[in-house]
Amino acid sequence: MKNFINWLHENEIPQPGVSSGKPAIFKPDAKPIKKYLTVDEILAQVQGVPYYKEVIQDFDNNDKSWDVTNKVIEYAKFMYDNPGKLASLPPVIVIDGKLQDGAHRISAINLLKERLDKTSPKWSNIKLEVLFGTKNDLIPGDYHLA
Repeated sequence: MKNFINWLHENEIPQPGVSSGKPAIFKPDAKPIKKYLTVDEILAQVQGVPYYKEVIQDFDNNDKSWDVTNKVIEYAKFMYDNPGKLASLPPVIVIDGKLQDGAHRISAINLLKERLDKTSPKWSNIKLEVLFGTKNDLIPGDYHLA
């Protein structure tokens, strides 16, 4: 399996920034549950999705002082300009019911849906691949687990 950073570079997706974490890696024998969910479904089903509300507030206030907001805007612009690449994004990762990786992507689609392209139903209907697993499914590593 290609590592996440190489995948991003090869596919010209915005690179992780200072606000990005390291995605968890599943053991080869792990069998995470795969679902395809809209951003609204993710927000309803997954605990610990950070900063999507704050990004909307920053956007409304034209506040570009937070690295997270700037990275989310970068992702949103990429997604808007390259909708055909959305299906090939890495999966969102949920461990023990809590978000482990994918917050920038979730926040970017939410920003598109709520502010940048709110007249288009596309952003409400896009489904992201989400992998649900447990800590026992993971290769030990230094990634953030809540």
